[in-house]
Amino acid sequence: MRCRSCGFVTANLALADKDLAALYGKDYFHGSEYFDYLEERESLRLNFTKRLETLAQLAGGLRGRSLLEVGCAYGFFLELAGEKGLEAHGIDITVDGVRYANERLGVRAQMGDYLSTTRAPVDLVTMWDTVEHLPRPDLFVAKAARELAPGGLLAITTGDIGSFNARMRKGSWRMIHPPTHLHYFSVPTISLLLQRNGLDVVHVSHPGVSRRLHAMSYMIFDQRLALSRLHRAMKWLLPDVPITVNLFDVMFVVARKPYASAGAPA
Repeated sequence: MRCRSCGFVTANLALADKDLAALYGKDYFHGSEYFDYLEERESLRLNFTKRLETLAQLAGGLRGRSLLEVGCAYGFFLELAGEKGLEAHGIDITVDGVRYANERLGVRAQMGDYLSTTRAPVDLVTMWDTVEHLPRPDLFVAKAARELAPGGLLAITTGDIGSFNARMRKGSWRMIHPPTHLHYFSVPTISLLLQRNGLDVVHVSHPGVSRRLHAMSYMIFDQRLALSRLHRAMKWLLPDVPITVNLFDVMFVVARKPYASAGAPA
């Protein structure tokens, strides 16, 4: 469905909490949405490193700042953020991912629903490829805006349905696959959501995304074309190395919570 007023696009379905949790079990990260999420650690860190460089520029440095990652999965970003000197913690609904993050990586990850938690103000909140999965992304953004410290940053990556590739592909666009992807933002609609929650958009870009070659082969030949045998053959023929591809249909948006004006309550 598309909003006639602002152009926001959403899937015409509703998911109960138990249905949502069932979608993001171990299989989602191993053979369903991802070929093997754990094998993507190196390529994901490449993506995260570039995003942290942008956040460092916008925040005037990262060391010692507090960060919350909503949708932390297996903790790869939390691990990197800690290495950069951030006081990082995360939350996710995937049991297997949170267990791996805590027990194998030693990062601070919490299992649960972000909307039901309370916490002290933080300097940065990140939602990497998360808002499109949420039944109510508006509530998540509103909560993040409330919990940001003045001057804090909310950083989001998600598909851009207003991009040339999405408009050309229409219903065949690679990002359209409910029930895991429920919402489809454009730069104007994500900006509107952020602005309605009192945040100022300070950065918009369309960076390339690094993935391992075998994972990309899986996405193309197995998921999209249902050619599992060809994917297995490509595994033998192709080296499994990270490569970066940019279709300019994934956006990286950062918004800042304004400082309280003089004489106004903080």
